[in-house]
Amino acid sequence: MEYDLDVITLPYDSLNIEDIVVSNFTILARSGNTIYKSTDDGTTWKIAFESELKINQLYSKDPHTILLVGEKGMVYRTMDYGETWLDERVETDSTLIKVAARNYQDYVALAETRWLYHKFSPDKDWLAVNTRAAVYLSTLIEYQDSYYYGGGFLESDESRGNDHMYNFSQPRYKYTFGEIITSDPINKIFSSNKSERDNYRTDSLNLLTSNNIQYITVKHNDYSAISSYYALVINLIPSLSIKSKVTGIENINDTVYAIGRSGEIVVAKESDFGVSYKTKIDTKQLGFIVNSVVRPYRKALYLASNNSRIYKMSIYEPVSSIQVETNNLIKQYNDALWIDDEVELLGIYNYIGQKQNINRSSNNYLEFKHGIYYLSYKYKNKIYNHKVMVN
Repeated sequence: MEYDLDVITLPYDSLNIEDIVVSNFTILARSGNTIYKSTDDGTTWKIAFESELKINQLYSKDPHTILLVGEKGMVYRTMDYGETWLDERVETDSTLIKVAARNYQDYVALAETRWLYHKFSPDKDWLAVNTRAAVYLSTLIEYQDSYYYGGGFLESDESRGNDHMYNFSQPRYKYTFGEIITSDPINKIFSSNKSERDNYRTDSLNLLTSNNIQYITVKHNDYSAISSYYALVINLIPSLSIKSKVTGIENINDTVYAIGRSGEIVVAKESDFGVSYKTKIDTKQLGFIVNSVVRPYRKALYLASNNSRIYKMSIYEPVSSIQVETNNLIKQYNDALWIDDEVELLGIYNYIGQKQNINRSSNNYLEFKHGIYYLSYKYKNKIYNHKVMVN
């Protein structure tokens, strides 16, 4: 994996940016109980919303379904990128921690315990639904026209011969139009030492979706290691290990990017994913905290961080490469080529032999229009020719 990072710095001191919403050049960023807005991709900023009550989440289904939730039933909605906010609060003293939407009209707000609130249409009243959750709740997503939620651990104990075993598990719930379904428990852990339960009492469970796939991330115990670690879980099979709570997952061209709060990013091809602990992976350390991740278009990721910063990450995945004497001299990234510094006398020609004037960028990338091109270049005193197709 190769990537470029652009840093967007808000002109306010020491903000811990927790949630972001991006559409075209408009960015909404939440830090604490304040929403900041930029309409020029982070060049200039203003305050779009402030609250005396605690805000717990800023969420977007699409540019016209942007919601925030918080204390005492707080729900606000904006349909014009934060210029105006509609008060849609729930009549409750409960703190709302998460919100998710099926579409423009249908959305659900989740309380920490017992209740979720369903709005079937902006002109309808909120419907209170008993979540039937036996644990505190911390995560909520919409997936395939249903809502999924979960959070803490259930604990039980049982005798196994002369051993007394303690069972820790995390339930996941599915809500569809008044019907609540409990899935098979996630992350079953058995231990003979009850004091270990503090290792598992955590808000590690996070439900995420990308590319029409639901991902479950949770703290998982590796019995071959001294300490437990976070693992990416799909279909309840531990698949990728990562050192901190997973704050974002993106599936781009069948490659999975799991990003942890510590700034670690773990990459694996979907075809290798979920096979075993020995999944072929690429791991990099970004060097900053990642609170949340959004991908508004193509391959650009926006990473919310601390120190008043948002990082814009452009990912490059090679679709092919030209190898000479085992060196990857030229790598193709769809409509761009990366050229090794050792390549000399590079000539680029179109399909009828006309030479093309394409300048290298500062990081050795060439941007191409769609078509067929012929490359001629010198490497270690030899001349080579290759054809490339840009789709």
